[in-house]
Amino acid sequence: MPSQILTERQQLELNKAILQYLQPVCSTSESNEQLFRQLSELLVPTSNDSHSDGIVDQYLEKKWSTVLRLQRKIIDLENEITNLRSVVDIAPVKISKDRINWIPMSAIQSFETPNVVNSVRLHPVLPLVYAGCNDGSIHVWNFASDDNSLPEKIMKAHTRGVNKLAFSRNKIDLNKGDEPQYILASCSSDLTIKLYNATTHQHVKTLRGHDHTVSSIVFSSHNLLYSVSRDKTVKVWNVVDGTCIKSFVGHSEWVRDLDVCSGEFGDFVLTCSNDQSARLSHGQFGTGISLLVGHSHVIEAVKFLPKLSNTVIDSFVTSNSELFPSLPIELVKNDVYEKLGFKYCVTASRDNTVKLWLLPPPTQVPGRPPMPSKYNQAQGWLIANLQGHSSWVKSLQVHPNGRYLLSGSDDKTIKVWDLNGLNIDGSVGVIRTLSRHQGFVNDIDFARLAKRNEDAKDGSEDVLKDVEARMRCVLASGGTDNVVKIWK
Repeated sequence: MPSQILTERQQLELNKAILQYLQPVCSTSESNEQLFRQLSELLVPTSNDSHSDGIVDQYLEKKWSTVLRLQRKIIDLENEITNLRSVVDIAPVKISKDRINWIPMSAIQSFETPNVVNSVRLHPVLPLVYAGCNDGSIHVWNFASDDNSLPEKIMKAHTRGVNKLAFSRNKIDLNKGDEPQYILASCSSDLTIKLYNATTHQHVKTLRGHDHTVSSIVFSSHNLLYSVSRDKTVKVWNVVDGTCIKSFVGHSEWVRDLDVCSGEFGDFVLTCSNDQSARLSHGQFGTGISLLVGHSHVIEAVKFLPKLSNTVIDSFVTSNSELFPSLPIELVKNDVYEKLGFKYCVTASRDNTVKLWLLPPPTQVPGRPPMPSKYNQAQGWLIANLQGHSSWVKSLQVHPNGRYLLSGSDDKTIKVWDLNGLNIDGSVGVIRTLSRHQGFVNDIDFARLAKRNEDAKDGSEDVLKDVEARMRCVLASGGTDNVVKIWK
């Protein structure tokens, strides 16, 4: 029966290709050869020429390979359509095209590693992206280079997986007399933290002291390094001499992640744990200030929000005071937060949600370290619940303008949230979804701002202009598909 899809010429070519493919198989016995001749008469009855006339060698195999390539292209195009549709679906919310409101659209570069990527970090100044891998290595690429077939550097850092990378916020002189340099730190399941010169990539120190997997690390603006571990401790390190200057326990289970904020009263540390809570502590003394309870699963990531976020969220909270009966509204306007350096934070969990919190200030007693907050029984106020991911949320980043929040998840996507949605419909909605990874998104990193303009004033408009001038519009991501992506 003639094909209803193929033309007569296409059907003849297909028949010849089938015979070409079967000929070597049917040459094994006389009975098979007889069957092959019968098939030849059936499939190409009007041709007295060889069945392979006009057909290139391995025609059927080559056609099949072409189909596979086309299927791969279709998948890539479908992913791109998904990204574009997510932008269209946000109407009537409009995304400004100003540089200060830049958010990534598509991945412009992809770098493959031999192993799962657990952490990605962008260099504070240079166009370099670092990937901490599950085999203990750190791969370094120059994303401004024309030839990215091979990494610029592969550092054999640890004997087990690299769990997190961190850059110092300032240049540090680890060896007296040398020129100060940015420091790269890596932590691992081999219980160690290693420090590297971020310019030469030379190993300079190894920090030992944790009794179990070191989960995460972060530098403070005071050049101290903070680390958290499965041994339930938070440790504070002097990176110059390599000593642990403070260790304290704030959680009952594995401590997963942390963030540090510095103010007039020293460093404050935000940590999260398998015990489903997040904790605010004073860094130098280890005193617990407040607790955040509300997630129903392990909390994977935490982040302080910058001061630029305060105006947007304050407006929502003060306009909807009835939603927060235990929150004194005068506290929202209290100047103490300016001195503390923090006010709001976000947490990401395996319960598929991101939560936005108001942190209560510590109790200040002259001559004593900051004490637990006297507000709300030392517990944070849940301001908003961000729902949109369909699996574990593993990483968080805050946009330099303080308005957008980015989250990476095991649902293979990166979502961009607009905090200003609170003042529109009372919720924080997704304004863009990036979905080019083929595996879990383990980590994301927004490029750090360039060096601050010392002449910039403290007014909100001037701060935004200064941030806009210093913004580096680059996002990096890495995941279980063994790929690092650069988004622009």
